[in-house]
Amino acid sequence: MRQIIFPNWLVWVDKNLKWLSIPKLPLILTLIQVLGFLLVMRKPAFQTQLILDPSAIFQGEIWRIFTFIAIPLMNHVLVFFVLWFFYSVMVGLEKAWGSTLLTLYFLVAWLSAILISIVFGIPIKTFSYIGFSFFFALATVVPNKEIHLFFILPIAFKWTAILMAAIFLIVPLLLASYEQLRYLILSFVNYLLFFGKDYWLLLKKELEKRKRRSV
Repeated sequence: MRQIIFPNWLVWVDKNLKWLSIPKLPLILTLIQVLGFLLVMRKPAFQTQLILDPSAIFQGEIWRIFTFIAIPLMNHVLVFFVLWFFYSVMVGLEKAWGSTLLTLYFLVAWLSAILISIVFGIPIKTFSYIGFSFFFALATVVPNKEIHLFFILPIAFKWTAILMAAIFLIVPLLLASYEQLRYLILSFVNYLLFFGKDYWLLLKKELEKRKRRSV
């Protein structure tokens, strides 16, 4: 497992604000997703009531700041495989970080999504990008951990993350509207807050190595 150098404020929160921790957060989020899937399967039009729509919020539909978490990651029977994987990823992060940091990672993603939606007037119709941010975090922490594609082919998390980034991030970045781009970029605020310092230190270390070699 890779040792991540967190920002000092994150270390402080982890030590001093244990009360922030939401017990069994992986199970809670997975059950919310299951409930959302079952409701939408029974009545597909119900999904529009889950969307984080800023105009609807200003009309009093405050529940939308919570219900968008239940928007199914996939409206297909394979959703149960996806949710099993989603749950496993969150449990893996919880084991690596502890419940407090996992909770904070989710809360930052959730609150930033709400802020982005309200400030920029962008309806959020998917929970997928928040879900992806959990996987990218675990792939950063344990890049060589393997997932068995179709329960057969072993693939390291780091390669799976690169593939997912290409499909779900790079392609939308090239094809999405300006509003969608802003949401796509800002929806990974939690990832940047948690790993930004570590990446900066790695870059700084690499630049210093190259500088020494050139002397």
